[in-house]
Amino acid sequence: MRVVNIVAIALVCAMAPSVVAQTAPRYDVRRLNGAVFMEQVHTDVVTQSGSAERGRIVVRTAQFGIAMHGDTLVVTTDTLDLRETADGVQRAIDVDAVVGGRWKLTLGARGNATVITQPFVPGEIGDVSDIAIAMHDFFPPAPPSLTAGKRGIEAPERTWRRLQDSAGLSRYRWSDRRQSDSSYVAGDSVAVRASVGSKEDGDVAWDIARGPIAWSRHIATTATSRFAGRTNRAVIDQRIVVRRLQ
Repeated sequence: MRVVNIVAIALVCAMAPSVVAQTAPRYDVRRLNGAVFMEQVHTDVVTQSGSAERGRIVVRTAQFGIAMHGDTLVVTTDTLDLRETADGVQRAIDVDAVVGGRWKLTLGARGNATVITQPFVPGEIGDVSDIAIAMHDFFPPAPPSLTAGKRGIEAPERTWRRLQDSAGLSRYRWSDRRQSDSSYVAGDSVAVRASVGSKEDGDVAWDIARGPIAWSRHIATTATSRFAGRTNRAVIDQRIVVRRLQ
């Protein structure tokens, strides 16, 4: 009996490193206390209505600091720069009203955020970039348990691939596809058919102790509405790069 126990213990010890290696990354909000992130968002928007077309580019650079109060994360906009280019003319947006703005949120182990409060953003800023909702999907999803080079699927929309580790970080890539269609009746009994399709590709470098250290997203969205013989379309190409500074 003692021999069996010794063998069992030996097997557990031998398997332990492998089990640890297979553990799926998860968020520990305590590791985010005191963290500082730098985010850069580049958004290219093209709107089409009939034969008319208009394009604009919005570039937002922000630094966010995080503090933990109980089970709640408080995220503060430490710095913010917002610029818009339309019709070949670039302008800097006055964002003083938003600097220092705070979100309160909870964050699940998989990265799903529940925003409790968000800062007020004046219309002249929100019309360019709706930073009020920046924290709704700021954090990347936590990857599933995968060994290097392997792929995995979460639900029908998202696929994952684990890349080769480097610099002591686990690296992952994901791809997400979504499509929604709807129809409704607008004013004057006008029937409207709308469809929104999006494609997201992202990658994340994950530290087993601190969580996500750096990530990027490329989101391509096409929104189309048809009514009264007319078609309106918006094509949005957005690139997001985030890195943890401390």
